[in-house]
Amino acid sequence: MISRQSLIVAKWEFLRFFKWKQQLVSYLLMLGVMAAVALWSFFTDESRQQYRIAVPAQLQIVNTEQFQFQRPGIGVEAQLAQMRSDGSWHAVISEEQGELVLHTLTGKKWLAQLETVLQQHYRQLSAEQMGLSATQLSQLEQPVSISTRYLDQSYKGKDTPEKMIALGALILLFVGLSTAFGQVLVSITGEKQQRVTEQLYAIVTPQQWMDGKVLGHSFSALKAMITSGLVMLLAFAVVSLFAEKAIDLSWLNIGVVLWLVPFALLGVVLCASFMGAIAASIDDPNNSGKSAVMMITWLPMVFTFMVIDSPAGWGMTLLSFVPLTSFAAMPVKMAMVTVPWWQPLLSLLLLLATVYWMRRVAGRVFLRGMQMYGKEPSWGDIVRWALSNKTE
Repeated sequence: MISRQSLIVAKWEFLRFFKWKQQLVSYLLMLGVMAAVALWSFFTDESRQQYRIAVPAQLQIVNTEQFQFQRPGIGVEAQLAQMRSDGSWHAVISEEQGELVLHTLTGKKWLAQLETVLQQHYRQLSAEQMGLSATQLSQLEQPVSISTRYLDQSYKGKDTPEKMIALGALILLFVGLSTAFGQVLVSITGEKQQRVTEQLYAIVTPQQWMDGKVLGHSFSALKAMITSGLVMLLAFAVVSLFAEKAIDLSWLNIGVVLWLVPFALLGVVLCASFMGAIAASIDDPNNSGKSAVMMITWLPMVFTFMVIDSPAGWGMTLLSFVPLTSFAAMPVKMAMVTVPWWQPLLSLLLLLATVYWMRRVAGRVFLRGMQMYGKEPSWGDIVRWALSNKTE
């Protein structure tokens, strides 16, 4: 028979580790992240739009919901000139020596869908013109040769080493933020539980202590990124040697790598400052729901990956200049598209200003959060601390 006292103890133990407000906030945050990803995917989905495609007069292809095929009465060069000047068409198709050539300004995700429509048209055309003998069936299964030429010379092409560099940059950023996440959480929460930090306030200010922590963990994260990058290059070299191929690193764009370093460092500092502010408000990391909030710093990589196939599109352009995402998006865009020098410089300056603002916010929250024991501050308290002017 369970006694009343045992039930009281059981209730206390259960409620001790069950903070329903924090759990609710965590669930709402997860739902918000999922909604943000879904909305971003919806607004950057190019398959919902309609595109005008200029085709030769003899190409009697049927329009689809996504593609409107037009047959202008002017030459191909005139069509290309109009596409450059006023965007009369999203793409121009011509025939050269029995091959379809697809002209477009830059790489877009919908081009793969257009190629599928063209392949399906020619398969149906072949089926109508031929019987089903073995030879003809083999011919029917052979796709029409389609090459793509980009009029925008800044676009470096799809499925090229540049895209691999872009994906590598996202992977390295994920490694760096994961490293910062673990170190910031353990360092700040551990010192708070042992009441180490408050003893150091007589030597350094909370802002100085916070700055040192963020910068130290950011350098550690950058070290992890550089180490992981070198491991990737070493693995590439080993694979090349075993495949008996010459090691070719001509695809490695040093200019992009040099830009990646300041963007990555400032991005990690920005995220580590945010992580530090949240970690300072956590009383016990084992049962706090606030640690999940720190994971939203991974969203810039997720959003950038979702628009990586349209590096010149508005989605990537927006992410490249918004300071909260530019540290991931701008290096990826630079790897795939040649951009004017002022764009990464402007993006870097905006990111630097945001980092300065975030470190001040982190210092304010750190000052008060590290002095609160026994309970965690509410989100209202954190916002109020962040908006205050007191840093010491």
